[in-house]
Amino acid sequence: MNRFTCLGLCALLAFASTSVAQSKPGIAGHWEGSINAPSQELKVIIDLDRDASGAWIGDIDIPDQMVRDLPLRNITVSDDSVSFELPVGAGEPKFKGKLSTDGTTLAGDFTQGGSTVPFSLKRTGDAKVFVLPKNQALPDKFAGRWEGTLDAMGGTLHLVFNLANKAGAAEGTIDSPDQGAVGIPMSEISADGDSIKITVRTVSGEYKGKLGEDGKVLSGEWSQGGSSMALVLKKSAPPKN
Repeated sequence: MNRFTCLGLCALLAFASTSVAQSKPGIAGHWEGSINAPSQELKVIIDLDRDASGAWIGDIDIPDQMVRDLPLRNITVSDDSVSFELPVGAGEPKFKGKLSTDGTTLAGDFTQGGSTVPFSLKRTGDAKVFVLPKNQALPDKFAGRWEGTLDAMGGTLHLVFNLANKAGAAEGTIDSPDQGAVGIPMSEISADGDSIKITVRTVSGEYKGKLGEDGKVLSGEWSQGGSSMALVLKKSAPPKN
């Protein structure tokens, strides 16, 4: 083999190596796997992607807990490492993982309440992050903080509904302090006269209520998992500006 042939082959090999490195899949994708908790394996499905502005977005499904499309927060990506938090759950649940050399596996630690367990996810396709629809603006009478108590399974559950108009569209979240859940997103919000309908895709829930004459009480029903329960909400604060 002469010198010129060697140089040509070396250049070809170098180009091929560079092409493989450049084509390695990144953090964005549809990931499926489990959290290896001591008592059980908990299946999780995670989607990670960038939005039109380049910012990272993502959500998580936890089928065993009937949670789907729960938005992730504080997503941080650096080279092959990623970390993100869940907006619900006591003990500040957080994932921190690293992408494998071939880009097919994302593995690391899941931390909650001071305990840490391993997790492992396999890439199964392209990202499918659920983006909340844009709702029409609500009448001002519905905007604000609403609190009530749900009687469920022999116990009570304190719920807080936060409703507001932002950039000309209705937005809302639900807090469940007793469960350590803050900021569960409302997906669809609509009003007709004194009636309001709220869909919470993340937990497959729905609320239908009607505003009282004084404008301070919503009386209605919360539906979830095939069951419906009365839920009265009282306005405890005006909307945040």
